[in-house]
Amino acid sequence: MHWLDRTSTLKLDPHEPDLEDSTYLIPCFEDMLPLVESVRRMGVINPPVLQRTPRGGLIPVLGRRRLEAAREAAIRQVETKILPAEMPATDGFKLAFGDNMGRRSFDAACSAYLVKRLLDLFPRDVVAGDFLPALGIPPKGPRLDRLSAIGGLEFPVLKALSCGKIHEKTAAILAELNPEDRETVMGLVDGLHLNANKAAEIVTSLHDLSIFHSKGISELIRGRQFRAILHDGQSSVPTKASRFRELIRSWMFPELVASEHEFDLWRRSLIGNDRIQVRPVPSFESEECFIEVRAGNRLEAEGIVAKIKGVDSER
Repeated sequence: MHWLDRTSTLKLDPHEPDLEDSTYLIPCFEDMLPLVESVRRMGVINPPVLQRTPRGGLIPVLGRRRLEAAREAAIRQVETKILPAEMPATDGFKLAFGDNMGRRSFDAACSAYLVKRLLDLFPRDVVAGDFLPALGIPPKGPRLDRLSAIGGLEFPVLKALSCGKIHEKTAAILAELNPEDRETVMGLVDGLHLNANKAAEIVTSLHDLSIFHSKGISELIRGRQFRAILHDGQSSVPTKASRFRELIRSWMFPELVASEHEFDLWRRSLIGNDRIQVRPVPSFESEECFIEVRAGNRLEAEGIVAKIKGVDSER
């Protein structure tokens, strides 16, 4: 007999079930407002399914968000279906998985959480054969292990991944950090208003610097140079973000940044003319440089070149 055939019906206050219980949780990071408005207008049409716990409590199996919406919409009573306590968690999770698969698609954050939870509940071969094809995830290879690691991250980090504030590869790096460093990095991403690409740059660089200097990221950020930028009350957030990224780059590539600075000083000393552009070869791989002159005619161009030669001869 199917477990859903063994349910009983019960009307209850939506605050009564324990919605903090994550036994059958399949997260969704979408905005709740549309669902709340729908429940406020129409009520909860499709009854949520709960399970009675051995101690007599109730935990959600299907319809957790509907109950959350009912609470926010101040609905006093909701019709629910109650599953018996003896239903195993594995069977209940199969119900939740199947119900969600029929209603929505899963983003990287939700897929990661599911992979982690499935591997906790079922043998790896069962996960590979019964669940991963539905998620579109290869049963072998680095992505499966990466998603499993990401799935253990805190919900604010998973929400940032779901909302596109960070990339999947960035989340994988965050999964390697300790909780304090992860919180520090996410604070920087939020505080400096970094987009996903800039967040990836910052997270990757800080992770590398942390390994190179054998220090935690939180300890690195407490350094004087970083604090001077982050606590500068006179600079705008974009300016702070730009300075912060440049400081990290100078730590990552000190020789290159020093060469760029030296070259820029030399270029400024040549001639104050916006019709002249001087560029080094990429990454300063040689002493060569390129000079581009923009002029209205040949005579003007010859005058600019002569002026450059004059500066050079004076040296």
